[in-house]
Amino acid sequence: MKRFKLITVLLLVLVFLATGAVLFAGGAKEKGTTGTGKEMVEESKTGGTAPAGVYDVFNNYLEMAKKGQPYAGAPGKGKKLGFANIFGTLPFCISVEQDIIKQAKLAGFAESDMIILDNQYDSTIGLKNADIMLSKRPDFFIEFQADAKVNAIVAAKFNAAKIPLLAVDVPIPGAPFMGVNNWGVALTGGKYMAKLIKEQWGGWDKVDMVVLMQMPAGGEVVMLRSDGFAAALVEEFGADAEKKIVRADGGMGQTEQAKAAMDDVLAAHPAGKKIAVTSINEQTMAGVIASLQGAGRWNPADVIVITLGVDELGQSQIREGLSDAGIAFFPEKYGEYIVPAVVTMLQGQAVPHWIYVQNEVITKENIDKYYPKK
Repeated sequence: MKRFKLITVLLLVLVFLATGAVLFAGGAKEKGTTGTGKEMVEESKTGGTAPAGVYDVFNNYLEMAKKGQPYAGAPGKGKKLGFANIFGTLPFCISVEQDIIKQAKLAGFAESDMIILDNQYDSTIGLKNADIMLSKRPDFFIEFQADAKVNAIVAAKFNAAKIPLLAVDVPIPGAPFMGVNNWGVALTGGKYMAKLIKEQWGGWDKVDMVVLMQMPAGGEVVMLRSDGFAAALVEEFGADAEKKIVRADGGMGQTEQAKAAMDDVLAAHPAGKKIAVTSINEQTMAGVIASLQGAGRWNPADVIVITLGVDELGQSQIREGLSDAGIAFFPEKYGEYIVPAVVTMLQGQAVPHWIYVQNEVITKENIDKYYPKK
């Protein structure tokens, strides 16, 4: 029986991917929506294009959300909303969840009609949660899950059940994506890293290595979050810059996995002194910093750190001088984008396939402008 179920799921995935991606908007297809592979990666860099006016309904709800106003007509009233968080105890994820709940209430969803699960950065738990969510038959499912392969299975299951999906930060085939423009934030971070290399060290010749702590399990689009750093450095310093770039698998976004990966990098490069580093999030950066400190190679003058996210942990890292800068994702505003997309799709209207948050470079000098001390 278990073997039969596994074969059925795999067949669903293959059929789903073979037929191309469908943007769930009341069952309607949207021109320009792509699935997996190179086309999706390239489209994710720009966000794609659409005719004027096609997203008017979404944009109207977006305006209400940003003003913190109740949504006109309470479009979520009587609807059941599912959300599976990537790891509910992390500061970033707590902020995302709280804002989704806040915006869902403004949209008319009753809190008793919200089903919230925690994927715990675990692929197996993520699959189990998907089945639990299916059994509860929500009108809409918001999935925040780290493993791209699992997301392909989730997409097939929910497509078969005709339950619309929205992906948060990690793409799901056929579903609209809400999160960061991974390529864009990486280019911004890479350019800022290049600026600091020139200002603090006098240029590329002084660099011993640049470490990109990656998350391959997140798939090709998430990998852009570090690949863009390399592209920015090559653009600034020339093709030979690649020779000093070290890529490492930091696991599924957790501190201990990243520390172990950085331990291996430092062991393989014992002479490396001036090190610039970025990672997938601030939890992994905490592991990178712990590794540098444990190896006796942490000297702020010799290390340039660019973080991604700027959640509460990231804010502390900047204020404490552990991070030179962070590219803010503003997780506390994710709901302002997610819930307008949800209620728009529930009405059978189109939403952008790539919905991106705005980003800012946060440093010790400007952090209080965006995140005043409490």
